[in-house]
Amino acid sequence: MQLKFFRASKPSETLEDEIELDITPLMNIFIILVAFLISMAIFTKLAIVEFTLPPNVDSSMNNSQEKPQPKLTVRIDKQYVGLVLGDKLLDSLPVVNNSIPFDSLSLRLQARSSETDFKGEIVVASVDQIPFKTIVKTMDICREAGFSKVGLSSATTDPGALQ
Repeated sequence: MQLKFFRASKPSETLEDEIELDITPLMNIFIILVAFLISMAIFTKLAIVEFTLPPNVDSSMNNSQEKPQPKLTVRIDKQYVGLVLGDKLLDSLPVVNNSIPFDSLSLRLQARSSETDFKGEIVVASVDQIPFKTIVKTMDICREAGFSKVGLSSATTDPGALQ
């Protein structure tokens, strides 16, 4: 048995002229895809939270004789929300059924901002497992209460453990 190999012959010029590439279906897909992407871009909503990082601490900070002034801090925990200044707990609001009393927090923040001069600075400190939405809402409440510079920090689970 002998195998025969056929050579593929080149198509003639007449066949080459007849072959056309139809890209109309591809263009239809692109038109639908562009319209879909534009409609999705309209419904996309971006939320931007502006905050500033602390300045770089260098060796010149160690030479100064000034004591750093403690900042007012909102400490968010699973059991309570506390207003802290340095080591002192100023106010404490209990968290009931995983619901933070934002209205009471707003009133307490407004009262504290008018009592003393904090230069519009406050820090929001949160323990682990607190939803990000809660932290952002707390930062917004701080801004509404008159604090223009809102910092973000993490809090320890047991505040007395570090002493």
